[in-house]
Amino acid sequence: MSALLLALLLVACSKDEPKGGIKPVDERTVLLLTGDGHIYDQSGRVVMELPNCDFASEIISDGDDYFVSGKSTKDRVGYWKNGKWNTLHIDFIDDVEHETEGIGKWDYYIYLFDYPNVLRNSGIFPLEDCEDFSTTTKCMSVFEGKCYVVGCDVKQNKGGYNDAVYYYEHKGRYAKEVLPKPREDVNASARAICAIDDHLVIGGRVGNEPAVWVDKQLILLPRSYDITSEDGWPMANIVTVARTSQHVYAGGYEYNEESREVATVWVDGEPRHLLSDDKDVFWSSVDEMISYGDDLYVMSIELSGDPDSGNTTSTILVWRNDTIIAKYHGINIVNFTVL
Repeated sequence: MSALLLALLLVACSKDEPKGGIKPVDERTVLLLTGDGHIYDQSGRVVMELPNCDFASEIISDGDDYFVSGKSTKDRVGYWKNGKWNTLHIDFIDDVEHETEGIGKWDYYIYLFDYPNVLRNSGIFPLEDCEDFSTTTKCMSVFEGKCYVVGCDVKQNKGGYNDAVYYYEHKGRYAKEVLPKPREDVNASARAICAIDDHLVIGGRVGNEPAVWVDKQLILLPRSYDITSEDGWPMANIVTVARTSQHVYAGGYEYNEESREVATVWVDGEPRHLLSDDKDVFWSSVDEMISYGDDLYVMSIELSGDPDSGNTTSTILVWRNDTIIAKYHGINIVNFTVL
């Protein structure tokens, strides 16, 4: 195991348990969010249709409450709490559309990423030097009032090489820091972040390799197969840290001997594949992970069928540790939470 990962594990403690303590497995609720604002439970039942939802991007939980970022059809900036819309009364000096992508919570503060700003309740905190910034909905992490945003400085369209970057609050704005890479003439991208205590774990890719950065130091993740594909390269899409079991997880995909994407979870840097029994699967990826007590919940996506004919089926799988606990067919689920 990397010395950096080991150092991070040594600081893990139990104070980051869910509000109200860790529930037994049979008392937990798994909620899954679709891009059009429907919320499903583990049984596949729609339990909420978010009102006035143009699109939804991320769902998080705090105790028995859940919070969703996205865009209201009424052109207001805010979020949904337990299905009810909450408007943030913010005066922007611009005429652009506001589409919140990431959401975080600490105490009574709600954080939203609304490019090019981080919103904290009704406060506006701009990102510095972000003209070429691109990111995903897993871009934000908040721990004890410290908020971070990660992504990619896209320089490739200007003849350069992309950089992985993160932003942190500094004097009322968010300052940028470029994450290290082995050399300048490779592309790098940060896809997700987990802030814990005074540590940052960031997942992404450097060159052709899946990667994590622990406290800004680069660790290239090993692969089961020394294979890349002409269509892409392995990636760490999501990261999380378990405070009780003291594991560091990164989730994404690598390529097998047939050059097909395989859903992969790196546990303390060691790759493990999440494969269903469907023999027709030709593509799979881990898109979301949540650590809850000693358990790891994972959302993966599988495509099966015949890609050449276009006759394919999309399946969302939810795993608890190494066991599939739910399947959803043909539903545009973007992420999930456990409460």
